[in-house]
Amino acid sequence: MLFDNKQNFLNLYFYSLIKGDCMITNMFTPTDYKNSGFDLVHRTWRKISVSTTVFDEDKFMHSFYRGYMNRPSIRISKRTTTVADPLIDVLLSSRVPSFTNYDINLIRFGHRLSMGAENIIGLLLEEYIHQNIIELGWSCCWGNSISSVDFCSSTGLLIQVKNKSNTENSSSNKIRMGTDIKKWYRMKASTGETCWDELNHTIGAKELLSEQKFREFVTLTVKKNPSLLYLDTQEFDLVFPNN
Repeated sequence: MLFDNKQNFLNLYFYSLIKGDCMITNMFTPTDYKNSGFDLVHRTWRKISVSTTVFDEDKFMHSFYRGYMNRPSIRISKRTTTVADPLIDVLLSSRVPSFTNYDINLIRFGHRLSMGAENIIGLLLEEYIHQNIIELGWSCCWGNSISSVDFCSSTGLLIQVKNKSNTENSSSNKIRMGTDIKKWYRMKASTGETCWDELNHTIGAKELLSEQKFREFVTLTVKKNPSLLYLDTQEFDLVFPNN
């Protein structure tokens, strides 16, 4: 049972909805199908994966679609379920006795917001790259649908993308041995220097991607979809009562 065309993919999608075990909340449209790069990623997955059983294929498709439908431009972030350790407040006030309760609340609020932002930079990076290279025969492998591969090309090139150089590269036993996966990171952790020229060279499009363009993309995406970064409005009002 293969899913090498759009209709078979749609069949699996609606079958999953009927079963009730699919987390996809948006209807799959022809536009989404084309813009997601599914055909290219699916062909690549079948070519380099160790196992391509029906079970594997089902898992691949669910991972791909969830990833695509959770891209920053449309995602709605949820409140974290973890509770901050109150001992942190004690440590801060003990180290800096001049801190007021307001200062501590502001630090706590800023820390949560900053952590949330840091957690989605990688997703923003993927979407920025994808939307600029999809017409060049490249696609993002959304949702970790291909283990250890973030982008693939129609010519067989594979890239693993990291935001910083100090982020550990991942490997997978689900990919055939000998598969060449190029590694690229956006920023050198020790200096802050960015490495877009290397990615442009790999893609084969000089000056296509840049840090300035990425920042513009992030700014525009957040303005269009503020929900991509969760903001606790109650906590915000406590810290900034006059806003």
